[in-house]
Amino acid sequence: MKKVLKSKWVIIITICIALVVFNAMVFNVSVVKRNIVVGIGLDYDGSEYTLYTQVVLPKNGGVASGGGNNYVTLKGNAQNIDIAIDKIEKEQGAILSFAQAAILILGKNMMENGDLALVDTFFMDDRVHDNLFIVMAEDKAEDIMNAQVAAGEVSSLQLVRQLRPTKAPLGVTAISLQEYVRNSKNVNKINYLPLVSVEETEPSTDQQKENLEKADKFLISKTALIDENGLQCLLDENLTQIFSLTKMSLQDGVLKVDGDEMFSVHIIDSKAKMSYDLDKSECEIKFKLKTIRTEGRFANSKISFELSKDEKTRLMKSIDIRTRELINYGLSVNVDILNVVDGFLKKFPKESSRIMADDFLKQLNFKVSVQIEQVE
Repeated sequence: MKKVLKSKWVIIITICIALVVFNAMVFNVSVVKRNIVVGIGLDYDGSEYTLYTQVVLPKNGGVASGGGNNYVTLKGNAQNIDIAIDKIEKEQGAILSFAQAAILILGKNMMENGDLALVDTFFMDDRVHDNLFIVMAEDKAEDIMNAQVAAGEVSSLQLVRQLRPTKAPLGVTAISLQEYVRNSKNVNKINYLPLVSVEETEPSTDQQKENLEKADKFLISKTALIDENGLQCLLDENLTQIFSLTKMSLQDGVLKVDGDEMFSVHIIDSKAKMSYDLDKSECEIKFKLKTIRTEGRFANSKISFELSKDEKTRLMKSIDIRTRELINYGLSVNVDILNVVDGFLKKFPKESSRIMADDFLKQLNFKVSVQIEQVE
């Protein structure tokens, strides 16, 4: 019995010594020597990349009695990201910690002329977490990073808040870095990024106290389509709405139906499914929506939020027309916006030579069906 107890304590002591030794071998950096990054931006001027890092300046060790944390944007110019990071760290005397970064903002010139493999580097090197949002700036990433948002928080976190509301809304095409990189590995698949623009707005009360005469707000109503060669085309607000309706599951948003008597419906839930029939050369897009009329109308001596039979028909026709506008726009700029070719290849891999033909998309018949369920 004594031998067993003695052996047990020898094992415990050995494990404790091993933990201390291995911990000392790990490269740990004290938190006071780190800059915690919450947002990243990347621009390209044709010869050098400019990396922007929005970092936290904690008050009272992160417990602020007189307000929240402050933030500062640090930048470094170099021919690759690693050197830019090294420059920032040397200037600040602190390591950049990207684990808490919530968003990566890419400038337009970066997407048109930069090396997009650098985007993959952020993911492959485990610098950031998988669910980091990625967006494209309408012009420069710098414009987004330096925006004076009136919401009382740093621009990076305000943008994340808009990309990740409580319910997935119509017209917002949020995408994580993990999904973006996964899509970019498929040469037959077009990728997408939300397009962010900056617009002037009235300053908040706190900003007015600091003598700011104007503030900024972010608009996320357009979409950039990307392949391995960079930016291919942009979807305007109307096309972005139907793109999000087609490609994503939604739980919010208002869809307007034009006509002599315009009306709008609130989307409670929406899903779309695409099916492929090679024998018929047909692609069918099936929409299933739960909706409610946004404004009541007087019917049968009471206020009703149900769509009339005519309104329901008009809504279905509107979705059909707008979906075909999206498809036709893609054909006009030679971009497979809905990744139809990739869908056919996955279902009919042995027919790749036929599916990959230059005129395959143009020869297809697109069918749109809409199922509407009204919510009381």
